[in-house]
Amino acid sequence: MARILEAGHAVGQVHGDVRPATIGYAPDGRIALIGAVPPRGGEALPYMSPEQIDRRRTSPASDIYSLGAVFFELLVGRPPYAGIEPERVGTLVTVPGHLDGITTAMLAEDPGKRPRADEVAAVLESGVAAPPKRIVRPTGITGPRLSPTLLGVLMLLVLPGLVLGGWNTLRAGDTTSTVGSARPLADILPTSFQLAFDLSIERDALRTDADLTEDFLQITDRSIEAWTTEVRDLDSTGDPGLRRRTERTAAAIERLSDIRAAARAGDRSGKLVAVELYTNAVNGLFDLAAELPTFQDDSLARQARNLELIGSVSEVLGLERRIMANALRNERISEQGIADLSAAQDSWATHSQSIYAHADPATRQTLDKISGQSFEFGSYAVSSQRAVIRLLNARDVDDLIRQLKDSSDGRPVDQVWLADAASYVQDLKKVVVDSARQLADDVDREHREAKNQTIGWGIFTGIVLTVLVGLGIALLRARKRTVDA
Repeated sequence: MARILEAGHAVGQVHGDVRPATIGYAPDGRIALIGAVPPRGGEALPYMSPEQIDRRRTSPASDIYSLGAVFFELLVGRPPYAGIEPERVGTLVTVPGHLDGITTAMLAEDPGKRPRADEVAAVLESGVAAPPKRIVRPTGITGPRLSPTLLGVLMLLVLPGLVLGGWNTLRAGDTTSTVGSARPLADILPTSFQLAFDLSIERDALRTDADLTEDFLQITDRSIEAWTTEVRDLDSTGDPGLRRRTERTAAAIERLSDIRAAARAGDRSGKLVAVELYTNAVNGLFDLAAELPTFQDDSLARQARNLELIGSVSEVLGLERRIMANALRNERISEQGIADLSAAQDSWATHSQSIYAHADPATRQTLDKISGQSFEFGSYAVSSQRAVIRLLNARDVDDLIRQLKDSSDGRPVDQVWLADAASYVQDLKKVVVDSARQLADDVDREHREAKNQTIGWGIFTGIVLTVLVGLGIALLRARKRTVDA
């Protein structure tokens, strides 16, 4: 890819949209830049350079940043964090130093500090290996009457214990540090997801003209109060990124106070601005899961991965509600509406299958309960989901309206469908919040176990080191006695 960009940059061309979707194979099997559908939502954001995000002039260095973001994702498994200070690959996975260095250079905030495409290719093709690790062998303790040969054999027998103890002490210490840094964030995730779901339902009610009762507004009031209290008590002194994220989210929630007061009074003016403010707050709350570190423990890693998908799931369900409410209210749906609804349904089915596959058995049972044992297939047993599928298959809004009217009790059919969809979202919210609580409990447990292991292996290593030093001193004395003799 760097060679391809080098050729384009040499004649003054800037691609401007390097991301996984635009990288593929040419007919002859070689890697190539390919055409791709325009990105939707924030799909391309992780690969955009700072100057592209700020709508400044782009240059070949912008393509280098995007290629660096793709390379980062290949190495780590996710795109880089688009913050003030870029993450280093080497702090997340083990790679040769030159790969860590070139990736970090490509992601430099200053375009002038990024390498050229030919420089990137030269480094990657150089085959520079990581420097070899050095093994340090300490010494040991024993009685002076043993022969030098026996003492040497004992030292060789004890040495693997020192290596094992030291290695496990370092591993346990690293786990303690990683999991310990995740504890504050894990503790606030349950209330964060609770509030995110409540705000997303308010947002969707606003943009679909659905009923928003005082009872539900009070539920959100309690969620805001609980989240604000937890964040106020959150110790984020060691994590400035988390502190900035929670402060921005708190500010977004504060800006919603006037809008929510107007909603109580029945005023829905300025709906577009209000929906945008709601979306900023909801995304900030859901995105907190992306701040979780990369866990070594498989169970924690699966739980964290599932929670990272929840924001996308909520956005998909919100899009379905907006499209379906409009179609049912106006008794028609456009071709674009069908296309958007189909894409949302496909995305929801994909995400739900992934979440189900990585869920623990207890969570799977709960997901089966709320979806009629069809969660992994997109919850086809839920009435609101079945209505979406019927509309996609038949494209006949009139037929769907007739079916909904049979159980509407005189209510508008769009409100009937929205009520069922909101009920399902409420059920899903409970599952997600419970999963977040489970993760918080598991993080606390893993942290305690890692601390105990660090202490235990540290004591073991200290004892082995003391024995080894004693054996070494005894060996020196034994050799001296042999020489004297």
